[in-house]
Amino acid sequence: MPGGNLEVWFDELSKVYGPCFTVWSPLPCVVITDYDHVKEAFVTQGETYTYRAHRPPESLLQPYDNTGILNSSGENWRLQRRTSLKILRDFGMGRNLMEEQIVKSIQELMVQLTDIKDKKVVDIFWPIQLCIGNVINEFLFGFHYKYNDCERFKTFVGVVDYHLRILLGKCSLLVSAFLWLRHLPIIGEHGYHRIKRNIKSYQWFIEEEVASQVTKYNKDSEPENFVHAYLQQMEQTGHPGLDIKNLNACVLDFWLAGMETTSNAIRWHIAYMMKYPEIQEKVREEIFNVVGTSRLPSMSDKPSMPYTQAVIHEVQRHSNMVPFLGTHQSMKDTEIFGNPIPAGTNVLAQPWSVMRNDPVFENPLQFNPNRYLLPDGQSFDKAVLDRTIPFSLGKRSCVGEGLARMELF
Repeated sequence: MPGGNLEVWFDELSKVYGPCFTVWSPLPCVVITDYDHVKEAFVTQGETYTYRAHRPPESLLQPYDNTGILNSSGENWRLQRRTSLKILRDFGMGRNLMEEQIVKSIQELMVQLTDIKDKKVVDIFWPIQLCIGNVINEFLFGFHYKYNDCERFKTFVGVVDYHLRILLGKCSLLVSAFLWLRHLPIIGEHGYHRIKRNIKSYQWFIEEEVASQVTKYNKDSEPENFVHAYLQQMEQTGHPGLDIKNLNACVLDFWLAGMETTSNAIRWHIAYMMKYPEIQEKVREEIFNVVGTSRLPSMSDKPSMPYTQAVIHEVQRHSNMVPFLGTHQSMKDTEIFGNPIPAGTNVLAQPWSVMRNDPVFENPLQFNPNRYLLPDGQSFDKAVLDRTIPFSLGKRSCVGEGLARMELF
């Protein structure tokens, strides 16, 4: 197996063995690389593939196994996902709190950019990272970091970034296949113990913030952040699975999944607008025509801005920044279009190949937002939209998809 660009290697293998094949790493892992197979597994047979492998390296994202949303399974996964979705709906759809929080972060971002003295030399990394991080932070804990007082935030981001970099090495794959290898000095140190130790260095951040919000919780007031809403659900339902350990894990999942991918996506958008100024100009024209210059955009503007939406979809498709989905595991013996998948088999879907190779994307290597629009320039091509799957498909699709799409718009 190559050390990097694994998605390219899988893509080449699919040209030889078809869109559903087994890689031995050395455990058998079924890789699926086209839309029909991904949909068959995760939508048509969605219930069969809801389990996680619960092995390193993915199990090393949390200090406790089978907690939170991303890497839990079974009844606890259903409970945590259902509770988190309810809280997201209450904040996002019921009272428009999510949009207000995003607008607040954008306003702070604009002030930060305005205050930069030398605008010919600007590093956009931290302004964007803080903007997106503050949306998540406001949602989870109810407060914003100021751009001139955010060292704690930067420390946490650095620790998480380091963790994600050391997580996916060959030693981790060896330990995943043979857990006893974690006891060997070199392999165990690089593939298990170093990663396990690093969990503690970012878990303290989450536990401190959650504990701080627990002391401020008032059951007689309407919850204004995720922690308070989760505590309210703990009280109202009395379910033993809703506890502080899972609350910490859910918060950490939202941090991991909700900050890094969205901030990266926005940096990709900026890069594409620089690369294609003629497309940037079309987006700018639509923004001025619909929004004007006297106010910030609103989600109510979205239906009137099809070209801007098409550009967002095409950046997600063309940048293809999340090559793999989390590992799924089959709960029972089954088949994917005649290919037998025994119970307990790891299944890895690669949306990178779908969004790069699917025949519905004409000239897929070309950056072309118009592919999403019908000839009238207003309506969307449903077939093209359906195969743009950066947030996955089925029961384990990204729980924060609605928030991410709102942030990108």
